[in-house]
Amino acid sequence: MLNVGNVKVPVCHGVTRRSFLQAGSAGLATLALPDLLRLEAAGAVKETGGRSKIRNCITIFLVGSPGHLDTWDMKPDAPAEVRGKFKPIKTAAPGVQICEHFPLMARMMDKVALIRSLHHKTGATHENGQRWMMTGHDFNPDAVKPHAGSVISRVFGPKGDLPANVVLPGPIGNTGAGPFHGQTAGYLGSAHEPFFLNADPARPDFKVGDLEGPPGESLARLDNRKRLLAQVDELQRRTETRSTTMHDSSYERAFRLLTSPEAKKAFAIDKEPDTVRDRYGRNTFGQSCLMARRLIEGGVRYVTVNHFDTVFGLSCWDMHADGGGLNNTYLDYERHLCPQFDWAFTALIQDLQDRGLLENTVVAVLSEFGRTPRLNPRGGRDHYPAAWTNFLCGANIRGGQVIGSTDKIGAQPTDFPVEPPQILASIYKGMGIDLDGTMMPGPGDRPVRLVEAEPIRQLFG
Repeated sequence: MLNVGNVKVPVCHGVTRRSFLQAGSAGLATLALPDLLRLEAAGAVKETGGRSKIRNCITIFLVGSPGHLDTWDMKPDAPAEVRGKFKPIKTAAPGVQICEHFPLMARMMDKVALIRSLHHKTGATHENGQRWMMTGHDFNPDAVKPHAGSVISRVFGPKGDLPANVVLPGPIGNTGAGPFHGQTAGYLGSAHEPFFLNADPARPDFKVGDLEGPPGESLARLDNRKRLLAQVDELQRRTETRSTTMHDSSYERAFRLLTSPEAKKAFAIDKEPDTVRDRYGRNTFGQSCLMARRLIEGGVRYVTVNHFDTVFGLSCWDMHADGGGLNNTYLDYERHLCPQFDWAFTALIQDLQDRGLLENTVVAVLSEFGRTPRLNPRGGRDHYPAAWTNFLCGANIRGGQVIGSTDKIGAQPTDFPVEPPQILASIYKGMGIDLDGTMMPGPGDRPVRLVEAEPIRQLFG
C-alpha cells in the first residue's frame, strides 16, 4: 500500500514500488490537489507488525569536513605522510579506535555507529558534498532538491507552534563554489523552508529576532493584521492554487511564532543552569547543540546545527594549511575543533539520554567529504570525496559498531561502500518512516520517493 496524500493506493502482491512507478501514475491525476499535497503521517510510519513511533532528528553538519584519517578512521601503521600527527585511543566499543583528541566520545562509542566507507563522485567542492548530505542528491540550479528537514516537515508537519524544521545558528554562507548548499525547501515551497535562527545563542544578549514584534505592536494589532491578510489571501485563492496555499502556511507559521509562549519558552536558553551551559561549551557550536536539545524537547521534529557557516578566515575543519584564508592546521584541530566537538557532542547525547529523549531522536554527524590521504606539501589535507567517515546514534540505531572500511591509507572503500542517499534513507527509517509506503509530491506534483536509496540495514540490526 502506497500513501500519496490521504489516499491509499493498493499495490498487488508481487508488484514492487519501482514497477508501480514505471507503470505510470495517470490514475493519481484524479486526486484533489489538497489530497495530493498532504501526506498521511500515520501511513508514513507503518512497519511490519504494526506502527512505529514517529521520532525526531538532530543533524550536526561539520562544515569544511574533518580529515577522516585524523579523526574517526585512523591508520597508525601507515607512512608518516599518511597517518598524520595524532594517535588513536581505545573506546567503549571493543576493537574500535578514534583520535586521541576525542576522549569523551571514546567513552560513549558503544552508542555510536561509525560509517567509514562513505564516498561520492560528482565533484570535490564543499557544495557538492553539502547537497549530497543535506538532500540525498547533487543537483543544478534548475532542479533544486529539498533539505531533509523540509522533507520531514512535509511528511509529518509541525507538532505545535514551533516549526518542524529549524537550522542553527544560521544558514551556510560562502564556502567557495556558489549558493546552492541544500538547505532550502526546493520545490516543496515556502511552507517547508527551514526556520533559520540567525542569532548566536552563546551571546549574552541573545534573542530570536523573529519572536519579537515590531516596536509598539500589540498582540491585538497583530491579530487584526492577520485577519486582513486572510481576507486578501481569500481573494487570491479564487484564482491561484498551490502558491497561495504555500504562502498562507508560511504566514501562519510566522504569526504563530510571534504570539506563541511555547516558542518563546523553547528558545529561552538563558533558563538553562550554568552547569549545563558550561558542559556543552560556552561557544556558538556548544550552545547551538544545547538549543537543539531544547527545540527537540519543545516539539521541533528536525534540527540542523551547522558547525560554521563558511570556511574562510576562521578556524574550521577545512585544513588546507595554505597560509592564507584557509590556513587551518593540526594545531587548530588539537586546540579548538576536536575539543569543541568532543564536549558539545557528548553533552548532547548524555543530555538527551538523561531526559528520556535519546530513544526518540536520531543524531547524525555529517560532513561533505574526507580529506586527502597524503598530507600536502604544507602539512595540510585537501578535499577528498572518494572516502570519509560520518556517524549516527540514538533512536533505534545500533551503536558500538563500524560499518564499512577503507584501504590501508584511507584512499577508497574496500568493504561495504556507502553513498550519501543511503545515509538519508537511514535517517528517515530511524525516524519511523516506511520508505516503500510513503511518497511526496515532486516537481509538477508527480509523486516521488523521499530518497532513491535503501537504509543501511546494519544500523538497525
